[in-house]
This record gives sequence, C-alpha cells and structure tokens, in this order.
Amino acid sequence: MQILCRHFQAKRSAQDQRSKLSLWLCFAVSVMAPLPGWSQSPGVEDLQQKAKQWVGQTQGLAADNIQFAPMDARLKFEPCQRAILFDHPFSNRQTLRARCEQPAWQHYLQVSNRSVPAAAVLPGSPQMVNRQVWVSSQLLKRGTVIQPGLLKATEMALPASENQVVQDLKDVSNMELLRDLPANTPLRSYDVKASLMVRRGQQVLVSVGEGKGFSITVRAEAQQDGLMGEQIRLKNTESGRSLSAVVTGFSTAKGL
Repeated sequence: MQILCRHFQAKRSAQDQRSKLSLWLCFAVSVMAPLPGWSQSPGVEDLQQKAKQWVGQTQGLAADNIQFAPMDARLKFEPCQRAILFDHPFSNRQTLRARCEQPAWQHYLQVSNRSVPAAAVLPGSPQMVNRQVWVSSQLLKRGTVIQPGLLKATEMALPASENQVVQDLKDVSNMELLRDLPANTPLRSYDVKASLMVRRGQQVLVSVGEGKGFSITVRAEAQQDGLMGEQIRLKNTESGRSLSAVVTGFSTAKGL
C-alpha cells in the first residue's frame, strides 16, 4: 500500500482574497503485486502434461525425469479440437514441437532430462534455452524483402526471457528489413516492417472473374499504394474505368 499526497491552496473567505489556506489531499493507492504461488495458465500445464507423456513413451524416460523450460506466460492456448501432434523438428531431442490442426497453431517446448546433470550456471547469469531461430548465411541489407530461401532455420541458445525472435517465417513473408541483418543473426519481429507490394502510378496485373466461371487478366494503373491483402483503387488503362482489387503480391491484385 502506498500513500500519495497532493498539495493545493484554497481561498479562506470571500472577504480576504489574499488569505489562502494550504491543504493537503492524501489518498491510498493499492499497488498490484504478483500473488504467491502464481503459475502458468492451465492450457500450458495441459500441453506440457501431454508432451511429457509423448516424450516418455517415445524415449523410454520416466515421467518424473522429464521437465520443460518455462514458457512465456503471455502465450494464449486455444483448446485443440483434435489430438495434438508432437515431433522433434531438429536433429537433437531438446526441442519438441507441438502442433494442432484445428485450430491451427504450433508451439516449441524445450525438453530436458532431470537424470542428466545440467551444466553449472554462474550466479546472476540469465537462464538460457535452445530455440529455433531464422538466420542468413550472409549479410542482408536494409530494405531486403523476406523471401523463401533467404533465411534458414537453426537452433540457438537464447535467454529464456527472449520473446521477439521469429519462429514461423510465414509471419514475416514479403516484409522488408528495417536494418542490416548480419550473417547468423536471429531475425526478430522488430527487424521487419510491411513492404509495399503496389505503388501509386504502377502498372498492376489484375485477375478478374475467379470463382465465377471465367478468368481474365487486365492491366490497370494503381491509384494508391497497397500492402499485401489491402484493397486499393485502380484504373483500367484501356477503358479508363475504375475498379477495386485486393493486393496479392508484387504488382498483382485480384479484382472484387
């Protein structure tokens, strides 16, 4: 509990305009603090329990010896309508991937065997965990658009508190780098921004009629800039008519 006070002056009477009364207004403010015994959400605990069963069955380990690195408490877990699928996406067995098909999501868990002595950790050192990251084998310049083949998945030891690394490359597809990315540097969410797929005045290939029994492609001039998935206005260069379309890629769009 904290006590906050504020000082102000008020007039004592209408007859004495120069005489003022100094007052202090104090009130109590309750400061929120983590409750004792705080733990991760039930969704995380349920996921780890199922993961523990899978690891125990596939690796022949006792359930009591299987433990997981702490997961980000801010993660939201939607109940999986089907059986959760587990696998080891990398060559070692320290990283376990959990996937759900409905709704579609995936999460990575860091597994350790309690029966194997862990390496000594110096006092005050941050807890390190192995995570999947995306890196490049060479320097990528600022403004480079993220495309398949530019980055590769690898595993790297990072502080457990690190939550900005990109885990799914689809999340940053067609986005551009805000800074130079040195080789073997993990790509983080703050390294990229949405890239313009269409610029005003640019010629755009617009597909029309898809799903209606026919399909034609026309050229149109963009009347405004557009990001991936945005609706923009265009002008047919032959008829002069205006149309609206959704940006589907570099200089391409789908008519509405």
